[in-house]
Amino acid sequence: MDRIIMDLQREVAILRERVRQLEEVLAPSTVPIPLEFRLTSSEARVFAHLASRDIATKQSVMLALYSDRHDVEPEPKIVDVFVCKMRKKLARYGVTIETVWGQGYRLLNRHEYCTGRAA
Repeated sequence: MDRIIMDLQREVAILRERVRQLEEVLAPSTVPIPLEFRLTSSEARVFAHLASRDIATKQSVMLALYSDRHDVEPEPKIVDVFVCKMRKKLARYGVTIETVWGQGYRLLNRHEYCTGRAA
């Protein structure tokens, strides 16, 4: 019985690490987000997600936002709400989130925020 418990604990540890790695790919912690942007933690995840790829689909933004929340089933429209709020906050700093019709969203000049991670 102890062997089974140890095997299960090891498997859980491996799975937790895989989830951590996937979440890091979705919203890299290496993307510097200036404090003056005053982004919420969820908005910061969206910003990091946008900064780390050429185009972010609504589905990928949803994963970045809710990959750790299995208790909620938000509507995809919430992505539009986040982007709208972020556009207002970021406009005064010259940061633009562009809609790529039929594909998703793009952070203009994202290379200024990305830390060399290719997407």
